[in-house]
Amino acid sequence: MRGCATGRGAPASPPRRALLKGTVSVLALGGCASTLLSACGGDYAGGDGSQDAATPVVKSVANFRDVGGAAPGYSTSDGAHVRRALLYRADTLTPNAADAATLARMALACVYDLRTPAETGSTPSQVPGTASYLTLNVLGTLAPPSFEGMGAAALDAAMQTQWRTLVTGRAQCSAYGALLEHIAATPGPQIICGGTGVDVVGWASALLLLIANVPLEIVVKDFLLTNAWRSTNVDALNAAPPVQASYLQTAFDALQTGYGDLNRYLTAGLGLASATVDSLRNRLVA
Repeated sequence: MRGCATGRGAPASPPRRALLKGTVSVLALGGCASTLLSACGGDYAGGDGSQDAATPVVKSVANFRDVGGAAPGYSTSDGAHVRRALLYRADTLTPNAADAATLARMALACVYDLRTPAETGSTPSQVPGTASYLTLNVLGTLAPPSFEGMGAAALDAAMQTQWRTLVTGRAQCSAYGALLEHIAATPGPQIICGGTGVDVVGWASALLLLIANVPLEIVVKDFLLTNAWRSTNVDALNAAPPVQASYLQTAFDALQTGYGDLNRYLTAGLGLASATVDSLRNRLVA
């Protein structure tokens, strides 16, 4: 049974925890590299799945991009590349007519919607006819949390709590485990979409890149691209607050404290079989 009981894995050693903290802190100051920004768009080139194909342009859907990055795909630590034109990520999938036609040409096999029932009910995803549709309520609540009226400090504290719970919560572990299982078993291109409050798609994307053995610094920079490809702001409503490297750091710390390493989290936390993890890794790497 998939669950998220922390404490079953051995804690990571202090040197490893210090390395993660130092790396993420440096990246928070460094910002996003221009080469990573190019991962988010390009003229549509027919969707043939080539590592060199341009990412489809879907301007009416915020934060739409290829999880694999720009051509030829993010480099992995062992000299390979993340497979492109396989997995995409986005905010709410409500394209205009022109972009809906682009999505239809991509022959998507599945759309994963990680939003709460209140969000999917008020703003339904527009699913291309080629794709199946799976809702996975990552937050495990009827509606998303409200950050309305919070100043920067209160918002940061609330986000730290949310990101810790993405790793430790039972509902969250169940949803992410189901997502990764489906991705591993589903042929064809797929898209993961979500809301704009807590970047639940951001953690899914980070996990996929980590499974593919992408270096941590690239995972963090990719995560921060959300701020360049979405209208973000800390304001009275806080409907789409900026993401911060410290949110990923909070998730990494929770993962290490509870499980010790990524594989233990995937198997003991998310309930994935080792064979599923291996299959997913093989699918992700070109």
